Formats: sequence, structure tokens, C-alpha cells
Amino acid sequence: MTITADMTFGEIALLPEFAGFGEHLMLCRPSTWERMWNKPIAAHLNSDTNPYEVTRVLRGLNRIVELADDGRQVAYDIWDEADCIRDPTRRNAKLFFFPGRPGAPFVIAISGGGYQSVCHQMEGFPVAPELNDAGYNVFVLSYRVRVEPLMPRPIDDLNRAVRFVLENSTRFNVDKKYAVIGFSAGAHLTAEWGTDNKGFASYGCEPPKALVLCYAPIDLHESECASDHRFLDSVCGGAGHDAIDDFCIDQHVWERYPPTYLWQCADDDVVSPGNLGKMVDALDAAGVHHEEIVYPEGGHALMKPHAPETDHWCSGVIEFLKGYLG
Repeated sequence: MTITADMTFGEIALLPEFAGFGEHLMLCRPSTWERMWNKPIAAHLNSDTNPYEVTRVLRGLNRIVELADDGRQVAYDIWDEADCIRDPTRRNAKLFFFPGRPGAPFVIAISGGGYQSVCHQMEGFPVAPELNDAGYNVFVLSYRVRVEPLMPRPIDDLNRAVRFVLENSTRFNVDKKYAVIGFSAGAHLTAEWGTDNKGFASYGCEPPKALVLCYAPIDLHESECASDHRFLDSVCGGAGHDAIDDFCIDQHVWERYPPTYLWQCADDDVVSPGNLGKMVDALDAAGVHHEEIVYPEGGHALMKPHAPETDHWCSGVIEFLKGYLG
């Protein structure tokens, strides 16, 4: 079986290779699934102006098919049964393994979706084979969304995912050095993992060697002016917007913040490019090494027309990671 661009979300979710985790193709509301069920997997992409994105999406999905057909386990539950009984929402957290070079470091990839959905089909799954090409083992994380209160559950899931891989490093045949890459809301979650108040140190977890932030929300005060407050309400939860400063990444960058690579498009109309600038300023103030690039066109998540070279943003990421993961 080869997944093609005209196959629908529903057809792919029901493939035997996706048995048990078809809904994680795009973890979302039932009403959203109902709307997307009969749409082609590439319907949200403009194949006329953005053909490479379609290629990336199909490659990520077909990599899952290849692994499953080869008898490899792809999806893993990271919380055990006792954990799930204590908090049933943990059953929604999963980890998807894309093996790279045996014994190589690993990268955890975190898709976005405004903390309302987890859009693996266009972010986490496509980036995994590209990082595999560089030798890295990749784990794509499904974290909890649309839970009240939401925080700190997604951060708990990231902490558990890191520990799960480290505890099973022999089973997965991976080196214990790791990095985290995130997209949009997933990039906010990734950025949180480095902070002084909610990151790896607060969990007593092994720190990442590097972080990669793709069009990341950093200063959440910008979201206060948005017409849709679901993202901000999810982050702040029952504490209301009074808690917003706790989740503004630029206010919690410290001397142990991991080296960071950032990229965004200048015409992003969802996350203001000013967020990248504020993060760069915070990293500079803390003396943290960073590299960043702003592409002239591409919108949010490269959903707008853009130059072909923008599609190859991952090449810059890989060069950056080589300095910290080898």
C-alpha cells in the first residue's frame, strides 16, 4: 500500500498500518474529524504553489506504512495503566518511533495545533524521515489537548516521553543525547521545556542538548488581542489570564537554557514574527547560543506561497543539530 495525495483522512486512518492510532493522524475534536474525514490528505495544502509540502506529507505517512509492513512497532503508550487510572486523560498521549541510525541520538518532534489539535500529518510525521536521513532517531509526541485545566499536562507528557525513551534506550537502540523540535503550539511546548520555571530542571529530567522552535509563540501577551482566545485560555486555564507571564517564554530564559535554533516567515499572520525577535533578545541576555532565520514568505506553517528554498528549512536545522548531537 502506498498513500497518495488523493486519499482521504478517513481512508488513511482506517488502513491496517494505522490500526490503534488512526485518530492521531490529526488528534482533534470529533466535529473536526467529521469535517475532514472525506477530504484528501493534501486538501489543506496548496499543491499548485506548494508542491514540496505535499511530498513531505506523503513521505511521512508512507514511512509509517513501511515500518508497520516491516513488522516494526510504531506507536507506544508512554503512561502505564496505573498512571492512566489516576488520570484517564493520559491515554491520549502516545509516542511514534521513526528509527534512524542504530545507536544515534534522538529527537522528539512536537506538532502544533493551538493546543486544540495535534497536527501530525503536516508537521511531526513529515519531519521525521528528514531527520532520519541525517541519522537521528525520531519520536513524534502526541500530547494532551482540550483538557481543562490543560497545563501542565502537555509538559508532563513531554517529560514522560523523554524519560520513556531514556529508560528504554537499549530497547530502541538510541544514544541518550537528545534534542526537541516543535511547531507552533508544539514549539511553545518545546520552548517551555527549556525554561527556569516549567522546564526540564523543574522535573529533574536530563536536559536536551538543543531546541528547535518553528514559528513559536513566545510572548503570549500578543494573544490577548486575538479574536480567538482558545489558545490563551488553554495555556492559562483556571488561573485566567493573570497567569500569562508564567507561560511567556522570553521571561523565563536562563543561563541553562539549551542552545536554540529558531525560524519563522515574515508574513506569518498567526504568530507575529516579533515573537522570534523577543526570543532572540532573551537568549542574548542569558548568553545562550542561538541561530535564527526569517524567511520572506510562507505564512504560518508554510501555508502560503513561498520560494522553493524555504521548503528546505530542515537543512539548516540539521546543520545546527550536528554541533550538539553529532
